[in-house]
Amino acid sequence: MRLTVQLYTLRDQLSQDLEGTLDKVKAIGLEYVELAGAYDRTAEDWKALLDSKGLKVSGSHVSLDQIESNLEGVIKDNLTLGNPFVIVPWVAKDRFAGKWDQFGKELEGYGQKIKDAGLQLAYHNHDFEFEGDGLTALYASSNPELVKAELDLAWIAIAGQDPAAWIEKLSGRVPLVHLKDFDPTKTPRWTPAGQGTMDYSAILAAAKAAGVEFGGIELDESPIDPIEAVKESFQFLSSHGLK
Repeated sequence: MRLTVQLYTLRDQLSQDLEGTLDKVKAIGLEYVELAGAYDRTAEDWKALLDSKGLKVSGSHVSLDQIESNLEGVIKDNLTLGNPFVIVPWVAKDRFAGKWDQFGKELEGYGQKIKDAGLQLAYHNHDFEFEGDGLTALYASSNPELVKAELDLAWIAIAGQDPAAWIEKLSGRVPLVHLKDFDPTKTPRWTPAGQGTMDYSAILAAAKAAGVEFGGIELDESPIDPIEAVKESFQFLSSHGLK
């Protein structure tokens, strides 16, 4: 499993100094980034910029609205980026409540077109998908070759589920995970990896067994400077043999 960073973690810094922030990401030791937002750059701009920094794209968060309205453009941009995974990061909680099997079939249709282009579609969960076994229904109703999982492990734990068990449950279908951590007694609750309540021994063993390709460092909000939080997460995960 290779380490990457979900750039949503660094959104404020990227808005202020895109190139300088990417330099800091590279200096930490990371070779991959997971995109979230374009910051008024085209896919061609991003490709040139990342190439100049020695960084590659591990995945890109693309809204369902974009996929529904401009799938051809989404495919073209991600081919330009050299990005293998188009990831739906979120849907409104009420949009598919009680209809997660229907959503799975909808994603499958987009996933077929994305796969035909040489890319892969994945879905990123939060906690609300576990109400009424929504996430189970989503994956049970869709072809595992067309709809992969990016499991956000902290949100799984927040939902009262076992992150390692979910990696095992979807083994072979989980090319990406978010290696987040949290402490419910703190505000904000998000912490650098290894400083919260997540059982990383079990998680990393399960991820290795399941063939997870990328582990994404992410904090929705950071209790310290976000770059420092990414660095501390990287150092912790590197101490467990990841890079």
